[in-house]
Formats: sequence, structure tokens, C-alpha cells
Amino acid sequence: MKSGTQVLATARTPFGRLGGALSSLGATSLGGDAIRNAIARAGIDRADVEHVIMGEVLQAGVGQAPARQAAFKAGLAKTTTAETINKVCASGLLAVAYAARYITAGDHRVVVAGGMESMSNAPYLLPGARNGYRFGNGVVVDAMIHDGLWDYYFDEVMASQGARVAAELGVTRAVQDEFAYQSHKRATDAHEAGALAAEIAPVKVATKAKGKIVVDRVPHAARPRIPAMAGGGASDSVWNHVPPENMVADPAQFSPYVSGDVPFTLVDRDEPVRTDASIEAMAKLKPLDPGGTITAGNAPGVNDGAAALVLGSLDYARSVGVEPLGEIVDHAGVAWDPPYLALVPAMAAQKLLDKTNLRASDIHVWEINEAFAAVALTAAARLGLDPTVVNAQGGAVAFGHPIGASGARIVASVVHQLRKRGGGYGIAAICSGGGQGDAVLVHVG
Repeated sequence: MKSGTQVLATARTPFGRLGGALSSLGATSLGGDAIRNAIARAGIDRADVEHVIMGEVLQAGVGQAPARQAAFKAGLAKTTTAETINKVCASGLLAVAYAARYITAGDHRVVVAGGMESMSNAPYLLPGARNGYRFGNGVVVDAMIHDGLWDYYFDEVMASQGARVAAELGVTRAVQDEFAYQSHKRATDAHEAGALAAEIAPVKVATKAKGKIVVDRVPHAARPRIPAMAGGGASDSVWNHVPPENMVADPAQFSPYVSGDVPFTLVDRDEPVRTDASIEAMAKLKPLDPGGTITAGNAPGVNDGAAALVLGSLDYARSVGVEPLGEIVDHAGVAWDPPYLALVPAMAAQKLLDKTNLRASDIHVWEINEAFAAVALTAAARLGLDPTVVNAQGGAVAFGHPIGASGARIVASVVHQLRKRGGGYGIAAICSGGGQGDAVLVHVG
């Protein structure tokens, strides 16, 4: 995929803790708000967005077609198509890669891609209830763990595998704790310096109107547009349909927004970042498994949040006078034995380097998702990188890891970090449950 797809804007919500500041908002409301803010930052007509791709992992109970819900909540037109991707932690990154392919192929001029997750709102499941229980106990299953954090092939939580793989590869507890501490320190410094302002769009969470976001003006639905590729005009009989009012979706029924004098809590920072993190405190934490090295301190939390990127063709950007932030150059994906999440980000990144005739030394910004500190450390070692150049502004251990959204966050972060340094190449790489890895190459001129 030598795409040349342009990044026109990005936006993400702050990331929240489990049961924390964003827990009253469902995944599609978070996703819709990230989309709304990204489009506003791009300064384009919402009617120009032709397609939306959003990653989400924990879809049980969310409702039909989550990406379509997020598109409607963002005020996009009814003619905007949408699809939802689930590749576990890689979902948001893969959404960006797919969007770039659509644009390169000429299927769309403008696509919004990203990811969303509300782990706080993941439901509990009751398997077997549909057919009834004839004898014995029923079991309530946590959808967050079962669908997001549990290895299907080895029937155990992925953190347990991560600890065994870390031991096999010689990644010690002390090294993991040090990297995790640095993740929090870098994230704290980035927040204090205002370095994340270009990434984060603050959210005003209504305190009394549950599930609502307070805005200055509630977005109305964008005007519908017949697809340019359809080859028909407004008078074409295929498109000649005016539905009765009661058959048109009413934004008031599903909008997550309220305006006016409504009490709210402003969420403008990533809630999981520990400004008081210390090596001493991390060293006291018990491992998740007896004898293991992974703890609540050197692994990311369970989080809520969303991220979105507005992508477009160069011709489109020029036609509306938008200066692109950067370019999505290419994507690579790999797969390996399911337990080895620590290996696949480096494999995907190396495949990407080989495809594009680049070397690791040609890459100026590295974002490797901290599924665990051991993952980023292993990837750095395999690629011959100094760990201090990986996740320079902090990573998922500090920011949190809303699993459907993290891939989009790290791609956007690469874009903004490259712009701050004046350009260059960057790679965002991520592992995902089942032993798969993905990486995206970004260029800023």
C-alpha cells in the first residue's frame, strides 16, 4: 500500500480509568465525539466525509453497527457509510490502514478512521440462558475479559502469557518497572508542557444529564450527498426517494450532546497518568501471577476513550485548501504463535521497513503500544533501538489502553511528534490478541 493518503486532522478524547471520569459515556458516544472534533479541526464540510471506519472490541450490548452509531452521533450525513473493525488491540490502527487503502484505490476521497472503547460499560454475559438451564449452576462471564483480555487458544488471561514470555526472553521485573516509571514520567511531562494539546480534545461530561456531553452547539445532521462514484445525479431514479418524517432518524433521540446551562465536569487530561509514580512504589506491587514479573504497575489499565483521524486524498486536500499534517505511507501485518505478543510488533515493523526499503535508523519517531512494558522493551531490543527513543511522550502503561482506540492514538501521536521535530518518518506498531502484529509508516515532509 504505497498510499500517499493525507492526514488532514486528528482528535482523541482524554483516556479515562475504569469507572472513572468518562464511564457515563458509551463507546459510540466517545467515538462520535472524537469524530466530531477531528472534522472540526480539519475545517472541512461534514458532508464531505464519505466513509467512517471505527475499531471496537467489546461490542456486546453496544447495539447494531457501532461505527454507524458514532457517525450519526458526530452529525454526519445519512449517506455516510460506516463499518466496524475488531482486530483486538490493533483495531484502531487497522482502521487507519484500511481507510488509506480505500483512498488510494479511489473508492473514497475522505474517510474518518479510528477506534473507540468503553471498558467501563462492557456487560456481563450469561451463556446458555437462551436455551435454559436444566440442571446445575449458570456462570456469569465478564465480556471485557472474555472478549478482550483472554487468550482463546490457551484459555488464560494474556497477562499470564506475557509474564512467561518475558521470562523466556530475559526481560526482568526491574527493567519493566523502570520502563513503566519512565512511561508515567514522560506522559506527565508531556501533559505539563502542553505537548498533547494537538492530540486531545477535552470532553465536558454532564454531571446530571447521564450519558451526555456538554457542547456550545448541538451538531445537526450534515446534508446527504449522493456518492460521487455512483455516477448518478440527484434526479437519477435510483436516488429519487423522500422518506416520510417519521422514518428519518431523529438526532434528538440518540445525540450524546446537550447545550446551555448544564453542569459538567471538564476532562482534559488522561486520567490514568500517575504524576506521583515512583520506582519504589512499583517495586512493592505484587505480580499478577505468583513468580511472574507483570504487575498492575508495568501493565496498562482498563480504560475508556476514543481517537479519530480525518484522511483524504491529496487532490481533495488541495481542492478545499487544507494543509495536510502528514501522510500514511504503508502498512504491514504479521502473525505468530498466540502467546508471543511481545514479538509481533517488531516483526510487523521490520516487514514494513523491508517493504519500503528503509532501515530502523531511518525512523525518527517510534510508537510501540505498551500492551505491557515487556512488549515495548522486547520490540525495541529486536529492532536494535534504544528504549529511550520509544514512546517519547509516554505510552499505554501511563495513558491507558482502551483496546479498540489505542492503535489510532499511536498513529496520531506519531504524526504530531514528527511535526514538532520538523518532519521525517515514524512508525506506529502494535500487537493484538491471537498473536498478530501491525505497523503503519507515517511521513511528514
